[in-house]
Order: sequence, then structure tokens, then C-alpha cells
Amino acid sequence: DRNYYALALACSTGILNDVPYSYCAHWGMPGAISHLRSALVNVFGASGAPYFSMVQDMEHRDVDVLMLYPLDLVAVNDRFGSWMTQYGYANMVTQEKLLELGRVENGAVVLGGRRFTMLATLFEPFPDTALFDMMRQLAEQGGRVIWSGPPPVINRKGEPALEAWRALTGTEYTPAPEDGLILPGRNIAFTGSLSGVPEMTVLTDLLVDRVYPVSPGMGAETVAQIGKHVVGAHRKLGAGSVTVLGFRPRDDQSKSLGYEARHCFEILNALGTYPATGVFPDVNDNTEYLSRTSDYLCCRFPNGALAIAPHLRELEENWPGGFARKKEEDDKLLEGLTLPDGRIHLEGFKVNGKEVSYDGSHALTFRTNDANELIAFAGCTAQAITINGKTTQFADRPMPLVAWAPVREDRRVPDGAALLLFYHGEGELRLPAPGLQGQIQAFAQGPMPGSRGAALTARVENGLLIINGEAKFANHWIYVVPVAGT
Repeated sequence: DRNYYALALACSTGILNDVPYSYCAHWGMPGAISHLRSALVNVFGASGAPYFSMVQDMEHRDVDVLMLYPLDLVAVNDRFGSWMTQYGYANMVTQEKLLELGRVENGAVVLGGRRFTMLATLFEPFPDTALFDMMRQLAEQGGRVIWSGPPPVINRKGEPALEAWRALTGTEYTPAPEDGLILPGRNIAFTGSLSGVPEMTVLTDLLVDRVYPVSPGMGAETVAQIGKHVVGAHRKLGAGSVTVLGFRPRDDQSKSLGYEARHCFEILNALGTYPATGVFPDVNDNTEYLSRTSDYLCCRFPNGALAIAPHLRELEENWPGGFARKKEEDDKLLEGLTLPDGRIHLEGFKVNGKEVSYDGSHALTFRTNDANELIAFAGCTAQAITINGKTTQFADRPMPLVAWAPVREDRRVPDGAALLLFYHGEGELRLPAPGLQGQIQAFAQGPMPGSRGAALTARVENGLLIINGEAKFANHWIYVVPVAGT
């Protein structure tokens, strides 16, 4: 999953579940590689380690792009499954679920409590009339729409669909018996609003790579051509836009063909899908933009948390699968691989309005309040972090793991914990705790989940929770409990 497609699918289904959380498991790999991939799970918020998830309030990461999952691809040609482009920086949903559960509000599709300002098709030959209505509303209110793949001729009821598509896109398409052109090896050149996108080679003669010539109508501009054929058009509609791409936009961060392809990302970026926060002049600190242009995967969360991990996109899978592993065999396999070191080294790294300096490993997630105080954190092999010029040294030495977060109000119980802590190793911890006042007690979890076990030495001093992190309490949940009446 070097394109993170499975991780994105977990987040996509999770927000629609009754309990809005899904997991993205993995197996059949050496432990060292599993550890590296677990960092990605922790950053996506796809049911990662609980000490990372608590910083993110056990929610999935946020993105601005919603793509229609191409469920009908296998119906059109049964040699294919149900994917077109493996793009991990979007959420996916089927047309049916979008129309059942989604709505347009203030320039965004609202689905599962999340907002998406871009709605894109990948392969949607049988659209419902209500889909066109939703797309028009989105564009008119300031959102963006991309229709890629074949223009629709009929809907699932067998009724004509092309006229409604023409009205939405401002583009003409003439159906032909061969259902698209077969042009493998030809290059698509981008112009107009997409002029900054590099040329894209059509890979194969298969259905997914068919090319569909279109004719931009009044008010629409040409944005993509292949030889004499216009295959892309763009129009303003209300406060937003609609873009037609008569081809499959490729994206492959894994370099599976020996080189990186990121045309899907470049097109989305050219259309303004990944805006900067504006905090840093001339710097795009958008999390998805950084994920496709830097060495780090970056994600943001509804509660304001940010998460960062080194990419794992170029390690080719050349080991046998199998759930049960033999260490001796895996060690021999690893001798032939060059694994990433998993280090995180940030110097003034600008991400989603935060300037971060940090040294650690595996994965990092943190949350600050409006006063730029660090209120929740999880990181490995670290002792300090600097955010917007404010350094927090939370341990007296680099520790294998330190994680803490306030307990959400809806999880609080009378005379119960106000903060959760988890660590590996040992050291003195000095954690910012602006929500803690007066005397506190700290307990390791007892034999039953949520029960009180042995007490730790702890106090609050000048807004810091100071705890003696003894080795015997490592790998235990620590409950920090305010003393009533103090």
C-alpha cells in the first residue's frame, strides 16, 4: 500500500460508520517493516496505537477532496476491479452513499460530519440525475467539481444522461461505438488553467486508459490536449468551477514504474484545492500539499491535532506473505533491503499554521490550544518540541515514547482522571497541563481497565505536571486525577 490507498479507504468508511472509526490493519511482513507502516497508520488516524489516537480524539484525518469510488468499473468490463487511480490524499464514497448521506452546504459537500470542497469522479458511466444537481450546487456555492473518465450516455435506469452532463460541464461530447480512443504511448499536454501540470503519458490500451475527446462550449476553456484531440475543459460556474478530464489522471507516489507520477495531485493543486493557511507568506503549509512534495506524510484532524511521519512509499514488497513470521527468515530478508531509518528531523517545518522543530522517530502527533500551549502529544525517541517559537522540554532525556492528552469532557467521570499519560523507558516528565489546578494524584492502571493501581510521585508546579516516570510504570496507562476541593 505504498500509495496509501488502503489507509484512505479506512478513513473513508470510518466517517460513515455508526461508530465513526475504521481500522487499516496489515500483516505478512517482517516486524521492522510493520513498525514503519504502523507510523503511517498512527498519522492517518486509522485506529493506530491508542496513545497516538488519544491525541486525535480517536478520529480520522481530514482532507478536502472527495472522490466517487468507481464501483461500476467492473460492471463495464469484468477484467477490472474497482480502482482507477490510487490516490491516498482523498476520501472515497460510492455515488449511492453520497446521495443518501451527503448534502451541499456553504460551498462544500458535508458527509459524515466532514466538509469536502472538491468532488471528483474517477469512472462514473451511470450517474443519477441527483448527482448532477449536487455537483451544480457545489460549484455554484464556490466548490470545485472534476469529471474524469467517460462522459455518461445513460443512467442506471437506461434514461439519457448526456444532456444533463453537458449542462453541468458546458462541454460537448459525441458518443462513438468504440467508446473512447485507444492511444497508448501518446502524451497529454495541459494548457490554460492547468498549464503548470507536466505532460502525462497514456499508459495502456485498456479500458481505464481510454481517451474521450470533448468540445468546450461557450465560457469553457481547453485545458488538455492529445495531438489534435481536446480532452480537457474547464469552466467557471457560479462562485466555483467544473473541470472535465476525458482520461484517467495518473498518480503513483510509489514509483512503481521507476518514476513518480503525480498528475492527479498537480491537477488538484492547479485548481486551488490545496490552499495554504496564509500564516506564512509564500509558503504552502497545506498538509496534503506537504505530503506530496516533502519527505513526510502530514495529516490534520478535526480537533486541531497534527501528525507527521516519514514516508514509506519506495520500499518495494519483495518478501513472502503469511501471518505467522519466522524471525530467522525475516532477518535474512532484511539483509537485502535498505529500510528507511524512521527518523523525524524538523527544523522550522511549516505545517497547517504551525512552525515545528523536532527530533524523534516513528511518528509525531500533537495539539496546542489558542495560547500555543502544548496540551496533547505523542512521540518517540524525543524529549522536546518547538512550536511557533515556543520550546517545550517534556522529558529530561530522550525517551522511547511519551504520550499524554486531556480526557475529553464526554469521557470524564466524577472524581476521575483529567489527563492520560503513557510512556516507555524512564525519566522525569514535565508536561504542560494548563487545565490542571491545585493538587493532583497519579495512578498506574490497576488489574481492571480504568481501575486505580499504584501511585506515582507527581505534582503540578507553574502550570507543569511533573511526574517521576519510573521504569516500573512504563507501558502502563497513567491516570492523573485532580484532588477534589484543592
